[in-house]
Amino acid sequence: MQKKKAVFTFILMAAFALSLSMSFTAAAREWDLTLPSLKEAFEEYFPIGNILEPGEAADGRTAEMFIHHYNFVTAENAMKPANIARTPGDWDFSFHRLDFLVDWALENDINVVGHTLVWHSQSADWLTKNIDGTPLTRAEARDNMERYINTVAGHFAGRIYSWDVVNEAFLTSVGSLPITPADEGWWRHMLRTERGGNEASPWFAAYANGIDEAAGEHPSDYIYDAFVFARLADPNAILYYNDFNETSAGKREAMAQMTEELNARWLSDPRNDDPGRLLVEGIGMQAHYWTSDLSPVSVELTIMRFAETGARVSITELDIPMGRFGAFEEATEENLRKQANLYRDLFDVFIRHADSIERVTFWGKADHQSWRHQGSPLLFDSNFQVKDSFHQIVALAQWLSPSDAVSDNEPEYNEPDEEGEEIAPPELEIIPENDSGIPWVIIAIAAGVLMLIIGIILINVKKV
Repeated sequence: MQKKKAVFTFILMAAFALSLSMSFTAAAREWDLTLPSLKEAFEEYFPIGNILEPGEAADGRTAEMFIHHYNFVTAENAMKPANIARTPGDWDFSFHRLDFLVDWALENDINVVGHTLVWHSQSADWLTKNIDGTPLTRAEARDNMERYINTVAGHFAGRIYSWDVVNEAFLTSVGSLPITPADEGWWRHMLRTERGGNEASPWFAAYANGIDEAAGEHPSDYIYDAFVFARLADPNAILYYNDFNETSAGKREAMAQMTEELNARWLSDPRNDDPGRLLVEGIGMQAHYWTSDLSPVSVELTIMRFAETGARVSITELDIPMGRFGAFEEATEENLRKQANLYRDLFDVFIRHADSIERVTFWGKADHQSWRHQGSPLLFDSNFQVKDSFHQIVALAQWLSPSDAVSDNEPEYNEPDEEGEEIAPPELEIIPENDSGIPWVIIAIAAGVLMLIIGIILINVKKV
């Protein structure tokens, strides 16, 4: 009897430990809505955005936090072509999940960024390739692009604030510069082409298949077509080109020259019924940086060059993991302090150029939810607890007044040495919100489960 009592006591203690550890985990991961609102802190300068998936918008705690801090939303994955055009040849796309996200955002005065229409990655092969993997003809791919953009952008017309029309068309690294600033067409040589590997673009390859060079056609025409189709499908949306490694001198110039040339081409296009409006209206700086080689000077030079094109500038996917390319570092006290200082320095640049910046969007809410979670890149840690980076940027916004922010004098800077290169986001591993990422919590839960198992075994042994 005493042994049986001891076994039941053991099981009861195990269940209590398991329940306690799970309750403590949930309590530790509540968003603190008494913090200053990010969107309110920067309302004199620019809107603040973040990413959200449809399922997260249905989560009451997450939705409440998002409404508190942000007034722009980008779907991290749900609007990418691979998640819309799932079945080859089937144009009857399902929009119910995306409609829920868009409707929720608009009901809460949050603007929606459509991300993205044309991309070499996370796209549907059947839009650009035959079953055997060979490229479609230029005409076939063009027809598919027009129909895809008409279907998707047309469905959301009037509800989307801006579209990332073309994403990451340029090579990862653009190490050269044009011989002269007026070297027309130089940017075309910096594009992802039909070559294999990560640098290939299936859209470029298809547009090269059946090209009429005598008529002046070029595989890069897919970029122009994408913007024209988007303009016609959703006339009120602001159209963006979006890319990473944007602070390197070569890529910066390539993105700027492409924007200028496409906008000049649009002026004489018979479909242009508003000559005073640009075709490529915005340039998105993804801003996937690193603590070990981030140069706020390069960021400022990039904003200034993009502003010269006449286009708007947005920081579209901001995160700063600890470490450098290929080598994440732990969130030590020193690294956290370095990260906070860099966020402060970046926002100092953003505020001083607020007249050129349309919005600043973070690419992730809490560290464990980030695609670069190994480097703890965001303003909130894996417990949803605020980091010093948050306090630094909010304090900066409160300390400066709008009249202090923008200077008429452009600073004189030398281009810093480029120490590292970023890479494009891979096929993203979505880390669920309820994945704690906290080893000691996992250990506590595992210990509780183990105690239960041992108790059950002891009971069975007793019966035998």
